[in-house]
Amino acid sequence: MKQFYKALVMTVSAALAGFGSSALAQDNSVILRSFDNNFEVSGDLVSYDADIYRLSTAIGPLDVQRENVECIGAACPPNRDVSGESDGHVSLVAGDGTSFDGTLLEFDGTNYILQTTIGVLTIRSEFVDCIGAACPNNDEAAFHNRVVVLSSNDGTSFEGELVEFDGTNYIIDTTLGILTIRSEFVQCEGAVCPDTGPKAAVFSIASPAGVGELFIGTALGSFAAEKSETVTRSISSDGSQVTYLVGDRSGELIADITVVPANDVASIRALFSGDVAFALTREPFSAEDIASVTNMAVPDVSALLNEETIALDALTAHTHNDNPIRSLSIAQIGDILSGRTTTWAQVGGGNAAINVHVLEATSNLARIIERDILAPRRLRVTASAIVHQTLEELNSAVAKDPRGFTVSYRSDGRNTRIPSTRNACNIFSSADTFSLQTEEYPLTMRWHLYSLKTANNPDYAARLADYLSSDQGQAAAETAGLVSLAITRQPIRNQGERLLSAMLADTISNAGIRQYRSYLAEVSTGYRLSATMRFLTGTSELDARSKKDWERVSRLISGGLMDDNNLILVGFSDSIGNFSNNVSLSRARAEYVKSVVLQENAGVLYSSDVLTLGFGPVAPVGCNVTEAGRRLNRRVEVWIRAENQVPLR
Repeated sequence: MKQFYKALVMTVSAALAGFGSSALAQDNSVILRSFDNNFEVSGDLVSYDADIYRLSTAIGPLDVQRENVECIGAACPPNRDVSGESDGHVSLVAGDGTSFDGTLLEFDGTNYILQTTIGVLTIRSEFVDCIGAACPNNDEAAFHNRVVVLSSNDGTSFEGELVEFDGTNYIIDTTLGILTIRSEFVQCEGAVCPDTGPKAAVFSIASPAGVGELFIGTALGSFAAEKSETVTRSISSDGSQVTYLVGDRSGELIADITVVPANDVASIRALFSGDVAFALTREPFSAEDIASVTNMAVPDVSALLNEETIALDALTAHTHNDNPIRSLSIAQIGDILSGRTTTWAQVGGGNAAINVHVLEATSNLARIIERDILAPRRLRVTASAIVHQTLEELNSAVAKDPRGFTVSYRSDGRNTRIPSTRNACNIFSSADTFSLQTEEYPLTMRWHLYSLKTANNPDYAARLADYLSSDQGQAAAETAGLVSLAITRQPIRNQGERLLSAMLADTISNAGIRQYRSYLAEVSTGYRLSATMRFLTGTSELDARSKKDWERVSRLISGGLMDDNNLILVGFSDSIGNFSNNVSLSRARAEYVKSVVLQENAGVLYSSDVLTLGFGPVAPVGCNVTEAGRRLNRRVEVWIRAENQVPLR
């Protein structure tokens, strides 16, 4: 419409050029005075129609009934013919107040043909209001304006008034009645035909540099390939952003996606400012995080954001590959970073000094290390630490330094050794795929994908977001160095580290020893699945991650996972309270999970296929002296065992 007006104004301006510049200037000021002289108002005449003058006045916009006032001023429209007869004179008034006066020669249902002082003008009726006795009947004009012809390739056509187009179907009112016709089978002709051509989805994603961009790019490549679409990747001249252009089979652009490198805090800002459609973050946002950045206090993040766990990572210690150290406690890691521990001999290695490498202090990594490792003990990074500006530089330096040490992300570690990590209770765990999937590694991190609940993101963006959590999208996460949410299985022989450290971690009573023996006997001939059910604090409701895991387990069950197998749900509790009560509570948790899985797999899985057990606080995976550790211990493990296998007693 703006293009139409621009062309029309240029045409009219050219026709008026001979009249001098003063002819083009327009004073829109008018006075509206009632016929009894009891009312008068002045202002700029913005627009008018057959009934209303619209004025911009000193006190704001004002609508005045035309029949009650006289208009005084050069901008006033011609007086309406009150005799009931017409000499053909009309005014065509556009939405921006532009008007064209002249004699109406013809109206063909779509266009007004107007004789003016500068020649004959053809003006589309959808852009203007017609004022004057000679104007065609408004109902007739409106009808003609909405008449369309829908033609199919075989020559069939339908003519009628377009009632609605819902993006898929035309709904038209014809002499045969209301017809609904799918747009893919016909071509639409008429002034009100919608533009059904492809429109490119343009959106941005804030993401950690490196691993995050690789994850998105790899997933997008697979997503597009499934539909025979093409993807072109380009980097901005300053190297700060990566853009992906997606084309369909005909080469038409269908998506323009920019990946903006950002840490988690910057991602929050970008999401709430509307600069990005999605934020991919290394950690979950809390209500406090949102409040600190946006000054919006919310009781729950879900009130503002759509949130989904999208992949897993971990904070890990890194040493040179030749370093003999195989295990470090979180306390030892803090002592090394702070300079309390200065030689490898102090943690069981050689006599060489430790070279501490860190990422610059404003980075996301530095913030997380400060929060999770240093601040709880009021420690600071040693002043002698070697500071690096990028993750790539940091990890490369440690890989080349035989005495080097750093704490970085598991996903960004390249050519370094990652020792296992022990928590405050000396429960130790390697940062392997299974330990991260069960979240039993103490510094596991959940990558999250966020979008605003109020956002109106393109359909292509929504479908890509769904794809990231699909099996194919999770394969892309693995390619990028992250740990996927896919369900894996592990025999008990591969869980010796966990089971041994659990036995040594806490003082265990005779009742606890008996329960622990029973637990080992029940699962000794089975496989544990990485899906581990955990609950929202203070409730029996599964958390969001657990619900997604059950969806994946259910798909495996539908695909034959349980053929000739039984499912064993093993409940555990923390150590707070009476031992016997905790055993009962842990069994009740297992029973609850059983009810969920049977409901989701009705007709495929039956009650006799599922065994529930509860062992209370034995086999802890977290430290019971901390809330985070107790939360990890309140869990239901998922095991499968062949029907012909029996427990070892």
